[in-house]
Amino acid sequence: MSGLTVSRRTVFTALGVGVGLGAIGLPTAASAAVAAWSNPTRGTLTSGYKIPSRPGHLGWDIANSQGTPVYATAAGTVRDIRTGSYPGDPTSGPLGGRTGNSVHIDHADSYFSYYGHLHRVLVSKGQWVLAGQLIGLMGTTGNSTGPHLHFEIHRPRLTSTDPRVFLANRGISLGSTAPMGSTGWPSVSQGTTSWVARTIQYLLRGRGVSTVVDGYFGPGTASSVRTFQSGRGLYVDGVVGPITWTALILPLQQGNSGDTVRGLQTALSARVGNVVVDGSFGAQTATAVRSFQSSQGLAVDGLVGPVTWSTLI
Repeated sequence: MSGLTVSRRTVFTALGVGVGLGAIGLPTAASAAVAAWSNPTRGTLTSGYKIPSRPGHLGWDIANSQGTPVYATAAGTVRDIRTGSYPGDPTSGPLGGRTGNSVHIDHADSYFSYYGHLHRVLVSKGQWVLAGQLIGLMGTTGNSTGPHLHFEIHRPRLTSTDPRVFLANRGISLGSTAPMGSTGWPSVSQGTTSWVARTIQYLLRGRGVSTVVDGYFGPGTASSVRTFQSGRGLYVDGVVGPITWTALILPLQQGNSGDTVRGLQTALSARVGNVVVDGSFGAQTATAVRSFQSSQGLAVDGLVGPVTWSTLI
């Protein structure tokens, strides 16, 4: 994967939490027809459904950086979950196969969906979820060689169908169409030339990792990202995805200084304009932060926390 992915990620992912909606007052999967479908995530399609080399592969694999949000493809009830898995875990998930941390959802009209190899599960068994609701973060747990989502659709349960064809028939391009309600962190990898790459370079320097600040996410920057990821115990892929972003950023306020402030000022200059990149969080930077927060409907306090950072990037 190269370049700056256009997709945006949820603010809840930035905070590392998920918010489940209670079932009180909502219909159950048994009493409501499936009204809408959503793409479960965004990324690159890799291994396909029942391909000749893997006839027992009952879904599609969608690859992206660790921490990429995964969403419910339709409303329903969480039938089963698996947590506590790790890379190489030989234990099966709720469905047959070593799919690591996983979520199994019961939808209306006898449909089921399955999401495997998750880094984290953000829902609980028995929970009612809506189409496009955040249910987990992409990972590489179980039998996996890198971060990706293993996605299946069944009707009825244990009778699989090709999820790519199934969603295409509903106007959704698996891995490409924006999931319902997705906003937030982008995934940035080698080959990008932009203010976002420059921001990353300043944030790396702010975290004590040496890198050239030139706005080009080349091999040197990718190497610096891998150094940072290794030092923080993250998955080392050289890609700045949601988890790496949240490890890179720091809360900022007026009076702070340094390269992390330069990263903030670079982003503000691109989004608001006319912000001097001098590494000093003074009155002008504070005014720019408040102006941006106001334009985005955020709390206007001049403080740059995870929500302001994720909306800014």
